[in-house]
Amino acid sequence: MDKINFAGVEGEVIETSPHGSYVVVKLSDRITIVGTTNNQFNWEEMPDAASGFESFITYIGLRSTIEATKYLAVVAKVGGYTVKKEAEPRKAKRVKDFPLEIKVRGLTPEFVAEVIRCKQK
Repeated sequence: MDKINFAGVEGEVIETSPHGSYVVVKLSDRITIVGTTNNQFNWEEMPDAASGFESFITYIGLRSTIEATKYLAVVAKVGGYTVKKEAEPRKAKRVKDFPLEIKVRGLTPEFVAEVIRCKQK
């Protein structure tokens, strides 16, 4: 698999869309992002110079619905958010190492990288 640098964290490319519109990158066992270089989906712009992404969405893996409350509280404190229909944990589609995931928008690349670095220590 290809590697990609996202905000100083080396991630593994696990999927690329057929037309190259987006790339799915596993940054840790719990965090996967979907990034786009052309932002054709009109996601909130959060550019990352290292990866070249104009915008991205973060997926956080969860072991239970109780964990969702904890992670959503942290996300809200740093300016991240979920849209109403995505606020509930769903069966994991992007984060393969967990049974559930939440889809989070509005996080900065730096915050995502910092969370991953803290978990690796």
